[in-house]
Amino acid sequence: MRLMAALLMGLVAPAFAQQVPALATISETIAASHPDLVSRRASLMSERSTLHGEVDRLNAQCAAVVEASAAEASCKKSREALLSSLNSHIERSNDFNAVVQSAIEANTGRDEGARIISGMNALAKNLGWSTAKQARLANALNSLAFDGDPAATGAEIVHTWRDVLARGEDRELEREASQGKGLGFAGAGQQTRYQDCSIFALANATGLPYSVVAARANELISKGDWHDAAERAAPQAVIERKGLNGGEVVMLAESFGRAQVIPLSDFARSLKEGHPVLVNVVYTHGDVRSGHEVVLTKTFQHAGETWYVMMDSYQGPQRRLFLSAHELSTMLQENGVAFRPEEHTTPQLLH
Repeated sequence: MRLMAALLMGLVAPAFAQQVPALATISETIAASHPDLVSRRASLMSERSTLHGEVDRLNAQCAAVVEASAAEASCKKSREALLSSLNSHIERSNDFNAVVQSAIEANTGRDEGARIISGMNALAKNLGWSTAKQARLANALNSLAFDGDPAATGAEIVHTWRDVLARGEDRELEREASQGKGLGFAGAGQQTRYQDCSIFALANATGLPYSVVAARANELISKGDWHDAAERAAPQAVIERKGLNGGEVVMLAESFGRAQVIPLSDFARSLKEGHPVLVNVVYTHGDVRSGHEVVLTKTFQHAGETWYVMMDSYQGPQRRLFLSAHELSTMLQENGVAFRPEEHTTPQLLH
Protein backbone atom coordinates (compact mmCIF):
# COMPACT_ATOMS: atom_id res chain seq x y z
CA MET A 1 0.00 0.00 0.00
CA ARG A 2 1.43 3.38 -1.00
CA LEU A 3 0.14 6.57 0.56
CA MET A 4 -0.51 9.98 -1.05
CA ALA A 5 0.84 12.02 1.87
CA ALA A 6 4.33 12.47 0.41
CA LEU A 7 2.92 13.64 -2.93
CA LEU A 8 0.70 16.25 -1.37
CA MET A 9 3.10 17.50 1.25
CA GLY A 10 5.90 17.66 -1.31
CA LEU A 11 4.04 19.78 -3.85
CA VAL A 12 1.39 21.80 -2.04
CA ALA A 13 2.69 22.89 1.34
CA PRO A 14 6.25 23.85 0.22
CA ALA A 15 4.81 25.71 -2.77
CA PHE A 16 2.70 27.80 -0.46
CA ALA A 17 5.53 28.43 1.98
CA GLN A 18 8.26 29.17 -0.55
CA GLN A 19 6.61 30.65 -3.64
CA VAL A 20 3.93 32.94 -2.26
CA PRO A 21 5.52 36.41 -2.01
CA ALA A 22 5.06 38.60 1.01
CA LEU A 23 2.59 41.38 0.29
CA ALA A 24 4.03 44.88 0.20
CA THR A 25 3.03 47.10 3.09
CA ILE A 26 1.10 50.30 2.35
CA SER A 27 2.11 53.53 4.07
CA GLU A 28 -0.47 56.06 5.20
CA THR A 29 0.58 58.37 2.37
CA ILE A 30 0.09 55.70 -0.30
CA ALA A 31 -3.17 54.57 1.31
CA ALA A 32 -4.51 58.12 1.18
CA SER A 33 -3.75 58.50 -2.53
CA HIS A 34 -4.55 54.89 -3.51
CA PRO A 35 -7.39 53.63 -1.26
CA ASP A 36 -8.07 50.82 -3.74
CA LEU A 37 -4.73 49.26 -2.79
CA VAL A 38 -5.87 48.95 0.82
CA SER A 39 -8.94 46.92 -0.10
CA ARG A 40 -6.97 44.96 -2.67
CA ARG A 41 -4.39 43.96 -0.06
CA ALA A 42 -7.10 42.98 2.41
CA SER A 43 -8.71 40.77 -0.23
CA LEU A 44 -5.41 39.07 -0.99
CA MET A 45 -4.73 38.49 2.72
CA SER A 46 -8.17 36.91 3.15
CA GLU A 47 -7.62 34.75 0.08
CA ARG A 48 -4.20 33.74 1.42
CA SER A 49 -5.71 32.67 4.72
CA THR A 50 -8.29 30.59 2.89
CA LEU A 51 -5.59 28.90 0.82
CA HIS A 52 -3.62 28.10 3.96
CA GLY A 53 -6.68 26.40 5.35
CA GLU A 54 -7.25 24.49 2.10
CA VAL A 55 -3.67 23.22 2.12
CA ASP A 56 -3.98 22.01 5.73
CA ARG A 57 -7.37 20.41 5.07
CA LEU A 58 -6.20 18.61 1.94
CA ASN A 59 -3.06 17.31 3.56
CA ALA A 60 -5.05 16.01 6.51
CA GLN A 61 -7.72 14.45 4.29
CA CYS A 62 -5.22 12.73 1.99
CA ALA A 63 -2.59 11.76 4.54
CA ALA A 64 -3.29 8.04 4.18
CA VAL A 65 -5.17 7.13 1.03
CA VAL A 66 -4.72 3.88 -0.83
CA GLU A 67 -3.01 3.90 -4.23
CA ALA A 68 -5.35 3.53 -7.21
CA SER A 69 -8.36 4.06 -5.01
CA ALA A 70 -11.20 6.49 -5.60
CA ALA A 71 -9.90 8.52 -2.68
CA GLU A 72 -6.50 8.85 -4.37
CA ALA A 73 -8.10 10.07 -7.59
CA SER A 74 -10.15 12.59 -5.64
CA CYS A 75 -7.05 13.82 -3.80
CA LYS A 76 -5.11 14.24 -7.04
CA LYS A 77 -7.95 16.22 -8.58
CA SER A 78 -8.22 18.43 -5.48
CA ARG A 79 -4.45 18.92 -5.45
CA GLU A 80 -4.43 20.11 -9.08
CA ALA A 81 -7.25 22.55 -8.42
CA LEU A 82 -5.51 23.87 -5.31
CA LEU A 83 -2.21 24.34 -7.11
CA SER A 84 -4.04 26.24 -9.88
CA SER A 85 -5.62 28.54 -7.29
CA LEU A 86 -2.25 28.95 -5.61
CA ASN A 87 -0.52 29.93 -8.85
CA SER A 88 -3.28 32.42 -9.62
CA HIS A 89 -2.91 33.92 -6.14
CA ILE A 90 0.86 34.21 -6.60
CA GLU A 91 0.38 36.03 -9.89
CA ARG A 92 -2.10 38.48 -8.36
CA SER A 93 0.22 39.01 -5.40
CA ASN A 94 3.15 39.85 -7.68
CA ASP A 95 0.95 42.23 -9.65
CA PHE A 96 -0.15 43.92 -6.44
CA ASN A 97 3.44 44.33 -5.24
CA ALA A 98 4.43 45.85 -8.59
CA VAL A 99 1.59 48.39 -8.41
CA VAL A 100 2.53 49.35 -4.85
CA GLN A 101 6.17 49.82 -5.87
CA SER A 102 5.12 52.02 -8.77
CA ALA A 103 2.95 54.09 -6.43
CA ILE A 104 5.86 54.47 -4.01
CA GLU A 105 8.20 55.59 -6.80
CA ALA A 106 5.62 58.01 -8.16
CA ASN A 107 5.04 59.45 -4.70
CA THR A 108 8.78 59.79 -4.15
CA GLY A 109 9.06 61.57 -7.48
CA ARG A 110 6.23 63.95 -6.53
CA ASP A 111 7.89 64.69 -3.20
CA GLU A 112 11.19 65.38 -4.92
CA GLY A 113 9.46 67.50 -7.53
CA ALA A 114 7.68 69.49 -4.83
CA ARG A 115 10.99 70.05 -3.05
CA ILE A 116 12.64 71.32 -6.22
CA ILE A 117 9.71 73.61 -7.07
CA SER A 118 9.71 75.01 -3.54
CA GLY A 119 13.45 75.72 -3.80
CA MET A 120 13.07 77.46 -7.13
CA ASN A 121 10.22 79.65 -5.94
CA ALA A 122 12.24 80.58 -2.86
CA LEU A 123 15.27 81.46 -4.96
CA ALA A 124 13.19 83.66 -7.27
CA LYS A 125 11.99 85.58 -4.23
CA ASN A 126 15.51 85.87 -2.82
CA LEU A 127 16.77 87.17 -6.17
CA GLY A 128 14.21 89.97 -6.01
CA TRP A 129 12.08 88.88 -8.93
CA SER A 130 8.88 90.84 -9.32
CA THR A 131 5.62 89.44 -8.01
CA ALA A 132 4.46 88.89 -11.59
CA LYS A 133 7.60 86.92 -12.49
CA GLN A 134 7.34 84.84 -9.34
CA ALA A 135 3.71 84.03 -10.14
CA ARG A 136 4.54 83.07 -13.73
CA LEU A 137 7.38 80.87 -12.55
CA ALA A 138 5.23 79.08 -9.97
CA ASN A 139 2.48 78.50 -12.50
CA ALA A 140 4.89 77.19 -15.14
CA LEU A 141 6.69 74.88 -12.73
CA ASN A 142 3.40 73.32 -11.67
CA SER A 143 2.25 72.92 -15.28
CA LEU A 144 5.08 70.69 -16.53
CA ALA A 145 3.76 67.27 -17.48
CA PHE A 146 4.18 64.48 -20.00
CA ASP A 147 3.14 65.28 -23.54
CA GLY A 148 3.34 63.49 -26.86
CA ASP A 149 2.31 59.98 -27.89
CA PRO A 150 2.27 57.71 -24.80
CA ALA A 151 2.23 54.63 -27.01
CA ALA A 152 5.39 55.54 -28.96
CA THR A 153 8.07 52.86 -28.62
CA GLY A 154 11.82 53.28 -28.60
CA ALA A 155 12.01 51.62 -32.02
CA GLU A 156 9.44 54.06 -33.43
CA ILE A 157 11.38 57.01 -32.03
CA VAL A 158 14.63 55.74 -33.59
CA HIS A 159 12.88 55.30 -36.94
CA THR A 160 11.35 58.78 -36.73
CA TRP A 161 14.71 60.40 -36.08
CA ARG A 162 16.21 58.54 -39.00
CA ASP A 163 13.52 59.96 -41.26
CA VAL A 164 14.01 63.49 -39.93
CA LEU A 165 17.80 63.43 -40.28
CA ALA A 166 17.71 61.73 -43.69
CA ARG A 167 15.43 64.47 -44.98
CA GLY A 168 18.40 66.82 -45.06
CA GLU A 169 18.23 70.15 -46.80
CA ASP A 170 14.98 69.48 -48.66
CA ARG A 171 14.47 72.41 -51.05
CA GLU A 172 10.68 72.23 -51.04
CA LEU A 173 10.54 72.15 -47.24
CA GLU A 174 13.02 75.03 -47.06
CA ARG A 175 10.85 77.07 -49.39
CA GLU A 176 7.66 76.32 -47.46
CA ALA A 177 9.38 76.95 -44.13
CA SER A 178 10.63 80.31 -45.33
CA GLN A 179 7.00 81.33 -45.79
CA GLY A 180 6.02 80.05 -42.36
CA LYS A 181 5.65 81.97 -39.11
CA GLY A 182 8.36 82.23 -36.48
CA LEU A 183 11.93 83.34 -35.87
CA GLY A 184 14.95 82.66 -38.02
CA PHE A 185 18.53 83.37 -37.00
CA ALA A 186 21.84 81.58 -36.57
CA GLY A 187 22.24 79.20 -33.67
CA ALA A 188 24.56 79.50 -30.70
CA GLY A 189 27.02 76.80 -31.74
CA GLN A 190 27.30 73.02 -31.79
CA GLN A 191 26.95 70.66 -28.86
CA THR A 192 29.75 68.13 -28.48
CA ARG A 193 30.40 65.75 -25.59
CA TYR A 194 28.62 67.54 -22.75
CA GLN A 195 24.99 67.36 -21.57
CA ASP A 196 24.45 71.08 -22.13
CA CYS A 197 21.69 70.85 -24.74
CA SER A 198 19.39 73.02 -22.61
CA ILE A 199 21.90 75.87 -22.64
CA PHE A 200 22.16 75.69 -26.42
CA ALA A 201 18.38 75.45 -26.79
CA LEU A 202 17.71 78.52 -24.66
CA ALA A 203 20.54 80.45 -26.31
CA ASN A 204 18.93 79.60 -29.65
CA ALA A 205 15.46 80.59 -28.40
CA THR A 206 16.58 83.93 -26.94
CA GLY A 207 19.20 84.83 -29.54
CA LEU A 208 21.73 85.31 -26.73
CA PRO A 209 25.31 83.98 -26.70
CA TYR A 210 25.87 80.56 -25.14
CA SER A 211 28.20 82.14 -22.55
CA VAL A 212 25.49 84.49 -21.29
CA VAL A 213 22.95 81.69 -20.84
CA ALA A 214 25.53 79.36 -19.27
CA ALA A 215 26.58 82.04 -16.79
CA ARG A 216 22.97 82.58 -15.70
CA ALA A 217 22.45 78.80 -15.36
CA ASN A 218 25.59 78.59 -13.21
CA GLU A 219 24.23 81.31 -10.96
CA LEU A 220 20.87 79.59 -10.47
CA ILE A 221 22.44 76.19 -9.74
CA SER A 222 25.01 77.67 -7.33
CA LYS A 223 22.25 79.36 -5.33
CA GLY A 224 19.59 76.65 -5.58
CA ASP A 225 19.09 74.55 -2.47
CA TRP A 226 17.60 71.72 -4.56
CA HIS A 227 21.22 70.80 -5.35
CA ASP A 228 23.62 69.46 -2.71
CA ALA A 229 26.65 71.44 -1.55
CA ALA A 230 29.08 69.71 -3.92
CA GLU A 231 26.91 70.49 -6.95
CA ARG A 232 26.35 74.08 -5.88
CA ALA A 233 30.12 74.50 -5.64
CA ALA A 234 30.64 73.23 -9.20
CA PRO A 235 27.57 74.28 -11.23
CA GLN A 236 29.27 74.05 -14.62
CA ALA A 237 30.14 70.41 -13.90
CA VAL A 238 26.47 69.77 -13.17
CA ILE A 239 25.51 71.25 -16.53
CA GLU A 240 28.15 69.24 -18.38
CA ARG A 241 27.51 65.90 -16.65
CA LYS A 242 23.77 65.97 -15.96
CA GLY A 243 22.28 68.89 -17.84
CA LEU A 244 19.29 70.85 -16.57
CA ASN A 245 16.03 69.39 -15.31
CA GLY A 246 12.68 70.61 -16.65
CA GLY A 247 12.15 73.06 -13.82
CA GLU A 248 15.58 74.60 -14.33
CA VAL A 249 14.84 75.11 -18.02
CA VAL A 250 11.65 76.94 -17.05
CA MET A 251 13.38 79.10 -14.44
CA LEU A 252 16.28 79.91 -16.73
CA ALA A 253 13.87 80.94 -19.49
CA GLU A 254 11.89 83.12 -17.08
CA SER A 255 15.11 84.78 -15.93
CA PHE A 256 15.60 86.11 -19.49
CA GLY A 257 12.00 87.03 -20.23
CA ARG A 258 8.70 85.18 -19.94
CA ALA A 259 8.25 81.43 -19.86
CA GLN A 260 4.93 79.70 -20.40
CA VAL A 261 4.42 75.92 -20.35
CA ILE A 262 2.15 74.92 -23.22
CA PRO A 263 0.85 71.61 -24.65
CA LEU A 264 1.70 70.30 -28.11
CA SER A 265 -1.67 71.55 -29.37
CA ASP A 266 -0.53 75.16 -28.74
CA PHE A 267 2.95 74.93 -30.30
CA ALA A 268 1.90 76.18 -33.73
CA ARG A 269 -0.03 79.13 -32.26
CA SER A 270 2.94 80.20 -30.14
CA LEU A 271 5.31 79.99 -33.09
CA LYS A 272 2.96 81.99 -35.30
CA GLU A 273 3.02 84.71 -32.64
CA GLY A 274 6.82 84.77 -32.88
CA HIS A 275 7.54 82.86 -29.67
CA PRO A 276 9.98 79.92 -30.00
CA VAL A 277 9.16 76.76 -28.06
CA LEU A 278 11.72 74.76 -26.06
CA VAL A 279 10.87 71.06 -26.12
CA ASN A 280 12.30 68.00 -24.39
CA VAL A 281 12.44 65.05 -26.78
CA VAL A 282 13.75 61.49 -26.72
CA TYR A 283 16.87 61.57 -28.84
CA THR A 284 18.04 59.31 -31.67
CA HIS A 285 18.84 56.36 -29.38
CA GLY A 286 15.16 55.94 -28.53
CA ASP A 287 15.84 55.60 -24.79
CA VAL A 288 12.79 57.16 -23.12
CA ARG A 289 14.64 57.37 -19.80
CA SER A 290 16.65 60.35 -21.02
CA GLY A 291 15.80 63.51 -22.87
CA HIS A 292 17.33 66.10 -25.19
CA GLU A 293 16.36 69.78 -25.29
CA VAL A 294 15.74 71.37 -28.70
CA VAL A 295 13.91 74.47 -29.85
CA LEU A 296 11.17 74.92 -32.43
CA THR A 297 11.50 78.20 -34.31
CA LYS A 298 8.87 78.07 -37.05
CA THR A 299 5.71 76.32 -38.13
CA PHE A 300 4.44 75.90 -41.69
CA GLN A 301 2.08 73.82 -43.80
CA HIS A 302 3.29 70.94 -45.93
CA ALA A 303 1.02 68.56 -47.86
CA GLY A 304 -1.92 69.85 -45.83
CA GLU A 305 -0.26 69.09 -42.47
CA THR A 306 1.39 71.17 -39.76
CA TRP A 307 5.18 70.98 -39.79
CA TYR A 308 7.93 72.54 -37.65
CA VAL A 309 11.45 73.84 -38.02
CA MET A 310 13.71 72.51 -35.28
CA MET A 311 17.10 73.70 -34.08
CA ASP A 312 19.06 70.77 -32.62
CA SER A 313 22.38 71.73 -31.04
CA TYR A 314 23.99 68.49 -32.22
CA GLN A 315 23.43 69.66 -35.81
CA GLY A 316 25.36 72.91 -35.48
CA PRO A 317 24.28 76.58 -35.72
CA GLN A 318 23.14 76.64 -39.35
CA ARG A 319 21.35 73.38 -40.13
CA ARG A 320 17.61 73.19 -39.57
CA LEU A 321 15.56 70.04 -39.25
CA PHE A 322 12.03 69.70 -40.60
CA LEU A 323 9.48 67.44 -38.96
CA SER A 324 5.74 66.90 -38.99
CA ALA A 325 3.43 67.28 -36.02
CA HIS A 326 3.07 63.48 -35.92
CA GLU A 327 6.84 62.98 -35.83
CA LEU A 328 7.18 65.57 -33.08
CA SER A 329 4.47 63.84 -31.05
CA THR A 330 6.33 60.54 -31.38
CA MET A 331 9.57 61.86 -29.90
CA LEU A 332 8.13 64.43 -27.46
CA GLN A 333 8.70 63.95 -23.71
CA GLU A 334 7.06 66.93 -22.00
CA ASN A 335 4.99 70.05 -22.56
CA GLY A 336 6.89 72.78 -24.34
CA VAL A 337 8.20 76.01 -22.82
CA ALA A 338 7.25 79.01 -24.94
CA PHE A 339 9.67 81.91 -24.57
CA ARG A 340 9.01 85.56 -25.17
CA PRO A 341 11.04 88.59 -24.14
CA GLU A 342 9.68 90.99 -21.59
CA GLU A 343 7.24 93.50 -23.02
CA HIS A 344 8.82 96.47 -24.81
CA THR A 345 12.11 94.60 -25.15
CA THR A 346 13.60 92.36 -27.82
CA PRO A 347 16.14 89.58 -27.38
CA GLN A 348 19.70 90.37 -28.33
CA LEU A 349 20.32 88.50 -31.59
CA LEU A 350 23.54 86.63 -32.22
CA HIS A 351 26.13 88.17 -34.51
